[in-house]
Amino acid sequence: MVTDGRGGREPDFTGATSVDLDGWALDAGNTLADQQNRDGALIQWTARGPFDADIDRHDRITVSGEQFKIDGAVIRQPGPTAATSHTILLLAKWKG
Repeated sequence: MVTDGRGGREPDFTGATSVDLDGWALDAGNTLADQQNRDGALIQWTARGPFDADIDRHDRITVSGEQFKIDGAVIRQPGPTAATSHTILLLAKWKG
């Protein structure tokens, strides 16, 4: 995290390294057109993976060569067994 110049803090990806995370499933999300400016679209995916995945809300996720941000919190959904416990991410990207 670095200072954003306006008194806040923002993630800094200048020294980021790429890590492959196995065991994730992607569900098609949504594509919403920007109705006000009509020059962009929001593309979303839902990713479900291992409960103990090393990931936080400031990470960036690459899906099919395109980088997405995590929209909201990293959700840890416990289940009655390890096989039914998941980490859930809502991925979002603006295009256009």
